[in-house]
Amino acid sequence: MVYENRMTYAEKHGLEFMWANMTSYNLPDGAPIYWNKIPIMQDAFARFPDAEWIWWMDIDIIIMNMSLSIHDHVLSPEGMARNILLNHSMTGAGGGETGYRSPATYEHEDINFVISLDHWGMNVGNFLMRRSEWSDWLLDLWIEPLYISQNWVFPENDGWTHMWQYHEIVRNHTACMNQQSMNTYPDYNILGQHWQPGDHIVHFAGCGGDVICESAWAKYWNLREEVEVSSSVKRKLEDGTAEIEEFQGNFGS
Repeated sequence: MVYENRMTYAEKHGLEFMWANMTSYNLPDGAPIYWNKIPIMQDAFARFPDAEWIWWMDIDIIIMNMSLSIHDHVLSPEGMARNILLNHSMTGAGGGETGYRSPATYEHEDINFVISLDHWGMNVGNFLMRRSEWSDWLLDLWIEPLYISQNWVFPENDGWTHMWQYHEIVRNHTACMNQQSMNTYPDYNILGQHWQPGDHIVHFAGCGGDVICESAWAKYWNLREEVEVSSSVKRKLEDGTAEIEEFQGNFGS
């Protein structure tokens, strides 16, 4: 379902789609698999040298509104101005106040990272990163061994939050967006705003193996905007040649 959903969206909007095998990007010293998204991002920038932006989505996401262009809706000057949270109080784990606020001003050309805010803070299950020297530096900092060794509840997510809170250079290149624009949740999830018709995606954050997951996924899958799935995507799914295992990492074991 995820392959069909994302490949169809990519074809509709002229995007490249990379499905990464998380377990093949394992970092040294037994780092938890959550951290593997950082070397995957580094690999994606290397594999697609003409890509200006990389859009990371965890596997537990359905693109609901297939007509919305991610560029027009979120990344364009108009989309960013419409959805960015300026001088906004930042929430943290548990829904409490962190004492931090998002920047009060921004320049569109300086934004290299786009992420949404929910009741528990920023969620790195869905974000966009622009190709830049800043992004190379950020990805290198993000997998700092000291961060990986911390006993954080949401490992790579808390690592990102730490960088954002304690490094002004991270805050100044980040657009924190309202959740409704790019990362709504299913109606049972108390972590943030619930999906409404017309919203771009629904993210089953924290669902894991809960018994509610399968039925909730089926419910929203049936509510998504249906578009024609190309014959090439149908054929790959039918004959088992979809690129679900194509991209393997080489970061050791």
